[in-house]
Amino acid sequence: MIYDVVHRTSYAYDAPVTLSVGEAHLLPGDLDGQRCLAGQLQVDPEPQHSRERLDLYGNRVAHFSVRQPHTELHVTATSTIDTSRRPERTGPAGEQPWESLVVDVAAPLEVVEMSVDSPLIRRSADLAAYARPSLDPGRPIGEAMADLCRRVHADFAFDPEATDVDTPLDEVMATRRGVCQDFAHVLIGCLRSVGLAACYVSGYLETDPPPGRPRLVGADRTHAWVDLHLGDGRWIGVDPTNDQLAGRRYLTTAHGRDYRDVPPLKGVIFTEAEENELTVTVDVVAR
Repeated sequence: MIYDVVHRTSYAYDAPVTLSVGEAHLLPGDLDGQRCLAGQLQVDPEPQHSRERLDLYGNRVAHFSVRQPHTELHVTATSTIDTSRRPERTGPAGEQPWESLVVDVAAPLEVVEMSVDSPLIRRSADLAAYARPSLDPGRPIGEAMADLCRRVHADFAFDPEATDVDTPLDEVMATRRGVCQDFAHVLIGCLRSVGLAACYVSGYLETDPPPGRPRLVGADRTHAWVDLHLGDGRWIGVDPTNDQLAGRRYLTTAHGRDYRDVPPLKGVIFTEAEENELTVTVDVVAR
């Protein structure tokens, strides 16, 4: 399972930009059982400064600054990713009672950090109450996770007009509408509110599904799903937007506590422009 990915982001401004500083989570790494065989970021106009680093969670992060005046900015990320080692089943780890995976203070820091509050996901009694019908005592974590994922998928309507990146989680719970980012936040909030560890994953879906397989919601754009901790450093991806495990058709670019840790592209510009136009296209093609 090898995929070629092209992610294009273009900005057009109605007045010159004199300085553009950007940060991109668009270069996949060796995460979640995948291997990045190649990856590069191209910026037009050519930046005067650029560098890449690994962040706290092991994600590749690119930084750039364009200092020449411009009215358009184009950022293109291209990569080749092998997902053949991505787990598609929970396996024996999925048979553990869900209570056995409740995080305690002795757990590794990277697990504890994914079990507590983050800027966009606050644990709550309401989220715990929503999760409880899926968490009968002693129920295997694989079954419990699948049931909770199914319920989020059934109870929340996909509506791109209902939310934006700053919509509070309690508002999403009240309206039961949103996009993949919101559904991932809901599922993570439910899991953390009962003591489990889960992280936010940003990435892509295969654009064209295999023959006879349905086209998934979230193709042709960045997608979001959830990694649930199964103990001993094992994580499994689950996608509440499409009610399934995040298998080999999923490609991870970054993961963190919530969306705020891993936006695909963010930055600051210096300009007198009053309007701008943003265009984003994503192509994911299997070899």
